[in-house]
Amino acid sequence: MKTTKLSNKKATVVFAVVCITITGTFWSASNAFSSDATPPASLSPALQEVVKLAQAHLGDDVILAYIKNSGASYTLSADDILQLKEQGVSQNVITALLQKGSASAPAAPASTASAPPPPPSQSEAAAPSATTSAISTSAPPPLAVPPDVGSAVATTVPVPAPAPEPAVSFDYFQQQLSPYGSWINVPGYGECWQPYGLPYGWRPYYDNGYWVYTDAGLYWQSGYAWGAVPFHYGRWAYVGDYGWIWAPAYEYGPAWVIWRHSGDYVGWAPLPYGAVFVDGGWAWRGHRFAADYDFGFGESLFIFVGYGHLWEHDYRHYTLRGEGLHRVFQASAINRFHRDDHGRFIHEGLDRGHLEHLTGRPVTVTRHEEVRDREREALRVDRERVTHGEPRSEPRREGSTGRDHEHDRDHDRQGP
Repeated sequence: MKTTKLSNKKATVVFAVVCITITGTFWSASNAFSSDATPPASLSPALQEVVKLAQAHLGDDVILAYIKNSGASYTLSADDILQLKEQGVSQNVITALLQKGSASAPAAPASTASAPPPPPSQSEAAAPSATTSAISTSAPPPLAVPPDVGSAVATTVPVPAPAPEPAVSFDYFQQQLSPYGSWINVPGYGECWQPYGLPYGWRPYYDNGYWVYTDAGLYWQSGYAWGAVPFHYGRWAYVGDYGWIWAPAYEYGPAWVIWRHSGDYVGWAPLPYGAVFVDGGWAWRGHRFAADYDFGFGESLFIFVGYGHLWEHDYRHYTLRGEGLHRVFQASAINRFHRDDHGRFIHEGLDRGHLEHLTGRPVTVTRHEEVRDREREALRVDRERVTHGEPRSEPRREGSTGRDHEHDRDHDRQGP
């Protein structure tokens, strides 16, 4: 009996110490708040409290516990995420805020989810200056407007309101992609995914896939079993010794690329990490840019092919390289035809008439939902196979020539 009473007393003392420790931690944090910079006034009071915890240098575990038990409602806009990242809030905390907000808010399409945080420095992507904050005047003008680029608005096929997207989260991405690649922590990006078995010269939106003209814009149809996720959510980035990695984000799109046009050629490159299309222009690294901003990307990040090869299923044989790539890139201009439809980002590219003229083929408009659902079903079926112990599907790739393989090896060694 005495032993039981003694144990109870010890438990009470331990509980009291824990409470005092937690109280002291938050008291210390409140003192730190007074000496740190004031959180941006544009953030909601609930988000300002999270910023204060981060400024007090508390660990993620403490901040996550606060978010879980605070009872506050968190609704994050693209600007909110940019500001949170600038104030030192970690990616893990931002992800928790997004999940808490989606859990407490009415169900909504994934296309309305907040965009990713701003990126670290990337090769060939120069940091913007302070004079680039106004959309109407900040972005550099295009190098030239190709004479074959016309307005896509008048002839664009009307896009119906999209069906609700499935709820996406970091856990969802892990569940879908883990059988096909590894998750690694990349400095400045957080938890990222990298596919297994990438061949020499692999690049996103280039290998084992092709473009489809849909009523929601140009859609990247991937031949990889896992393609339904990384080509339509998040962003790809080339990071030093890591190579190409995929950083999660929760807004859906037919393809997250920018396009350039020059005479008989068309080129595309993955959008940079953190770029968000807002109010007719881009938000990136805490600044606003016009829709024709080029993000400082150089030619090595772009894939250029002749318009006659735009609908091919293997671009390795038709991609410009060397002096040809340099010449075409220098004469090219950013395509500016983007729009927002029912909260969904749409990159229209050229209108149907121009594409038929430039590619020399009739263009069939495919329903976006059909292509999207086909990719998702392929992923579902293959994941069931893998779950039951069968081997992962090998990518369906065309064989490359010896010259292609030699180029790919050099490219893999040098990076983009």
